[in-house]
Amino acid sequence: MRFNTHIIAAGAAALALTTGACSPNWKVKRIDPEKTVDLDYRFDDEDARQVARGMIEDALGKPWINEFMAVNEKRPLVVVGNVKNETEDYINPDLFTDVIQEELLNSGKVRFIAERDLRAELRQERLEDLEFRDPATIKNAAMEKGADYMMLGRIKDLKERSVDQRKVVNFYQVTLELIDIETNEKVWIESREIKKTASR
Repeated sequence: MRFNTHIIAAGAAALALTTGACSPNWKVKRIDPEKTVDLDYRFDDEDARQVARGMIEDALGKPWINEFMAVNEKRPLVVVGNVKNETEDYINPDLFTDVIQEELLNSGKVRFIAERDLRAELRQERLEDLEFRDPATIKNAAMEKGADYMMLGRIKDLKERSVDQRKVVNFYQVTLELIDIETNEKVWIESREIKKTASR
């Protein structure tokens, strides 16, 4: 009888462990968003922050802003274009371009035009104004400002693996540039590099 009791107890313990391992519930803990958490060797939020910080500092420190204002007596107007991801990984460039745009705009030295998808939404809103809104409150069409520069970029990577596949070296290069929309002249370009190693 005691032997059977031990078997039942052992079975219950094993069932509890199995159930716990298969439980769909995650244990969640909130941490500082600035804290670095490396789960693997791929591009992550800390890499995006490093890219953004470096690009912001360089863009605000280079002469393109002052040179533009000296000739035009106004702040340059920028639109963010495509940042091509030429790597094997999924990387959302918005993770750093949004931060760059925010900091340059808030510096008071640069103005930005809304992105392409937002412009389409705003145009639709103006069309609806004509049909549904109080005429006294309708916003004028064909009043959009043209950008002086477009911000374009690309992300490249290079991966190296050891023969036994237990060590990986991952190199990323993020390049952004500002191009005069009228003349195609590049007025600012900067690259940021990130190198990471991982082993198991």
